[in-house]
Amino acid sequence: MTVKITPTEIGIKKAVEVKESNKNIRATWELQKMMTKLSIDQVQVGDSPEDFEKVIDMMLDVQTKTINYIVNTLGLDDKQAAKVDEMEFNDTMTFAVRISSELLHIEAQPADEKETGLEA
Repeated sequence: MTVKITPTEIGIKKAVEVKESNKNIRATWELQKMMTKLSIDQVQVGDSPEDFEKVIDMMLDVQTKTINYIVNTLGLDDKQAAKVDEMEFNDTMTFAVRISSELLHIEAQPADEKETGLEA
């Protein structure tokens, strides 16, 4: 099966067919896992310079992997990939979540603090 995703975020008005292949679903689960780990690790960061460096390294890794996820999953060419690279970070994350949600056939909703277990 395939899912039709219209990447209007990068100016594409025609739907792109994305296969629900093991490769794409596995990449989607990896993206979800990475985003969850980022959320948890950001809350648990300490005050040392080393802790802040770890968070920055993690953010760089997340940013790179998120861009690669979008480009690879949608099969974008170099010109389209450059548009993704020019997006704002939060927009890029939202775009990746939309793609992953459509591939997994789920509706993405932001979780509140109680649902995430981060309630004070």
